[in-house]
Amino acid sequence: MDPQPGPDGPPQAATSGARATLPEAVLFDHDGVLVDSVGPDFQACLRLFREHGVELPVERWAREVCGNTDGYSALFGLLSGSVAEGVRTASGPAVPPGSGSCAPGVADTAALRARLEGLWQELLVPANVSLMPGVRELLTRLRGHGIRLAVASSADRRWVMRWLTHYELADLFDAVVGGDEVARKKPAPDVYLEALSRLGASPGRALAVEDSLTGVAAARAAGLRVVAVPTRYTRSLDYAAADVTVTGLPLLTDALLDRICREDAHVAQS
Repeated sequence: MDPQPGPDGPPQAATSGARATLPEAVLFDHDGVLVDSVGPDFQACLRLFREHGVELPVERWAREVCGNTDGYSALFGLLSGSVAEGVRTASGPAVPPGSGSCAPGVADTAALRARLEGLWQELLVPANVSLMPGVRELLTRLRGHGIRLAVASSADRRWVMRWLTHYELADLFDAVVGGDEVARKKPAPDVYLEALSRLGASPGRALAVEDSLTGVAAARAAGLRVVAVPTRYTRSLDYAAADVTVTGLPLLTDALLDRICREDAHVAQS
């Protein structure tokens, strides 16, 4: 299907005999949207907690850590606080980051981070990090419509490029921005603003695809419409701040894109 220019510039595509108005750019988060690295990440954190006799509730991890690279420091404080209180499930407040001490029997923050990085090296490998369903088909379709594509991630660019290269997706994107290329990471809007700048796109004619509440907040702060695609770890969270919530990328159809572009719709697609 060949894209047709609209009167004001946005790409258009035929849907059911009518012309759909499409965004001029779509900006994707990376982890949890393009590749399923979220599951191995949670398993690494869970193992770290269990090594200290504490269970990590998935809801707590999803709300405070998923999509938030600064959340790991708070996670170490939560572990320390749980051990100090003698609880088996982490549910209370964390020891404030930078307090300078960990609970007896718990390694200091540097040691906890080193252990978590070791678990990441073990678990975040191609055998465990799969491509999210529908990614390649969606990207190919959007490219066919003349829509510019970018990745806007809190993760370092090197990490993002590792998986885009592994799955042969890098050539489908016009820009890739990592969290190490901007001053502030999500939930600040910096990574999205930089991606928009590199694309030469305006936020009013672009949208973001995110899986975390942190990412949704960042995209909103950049002035973007947002499609939320929660993972199985984050589906219990409240995504009311997103314009649309879908259960998978295959549901991001031309018709839905048209609806998002034409109205401020808060809908859930299942």
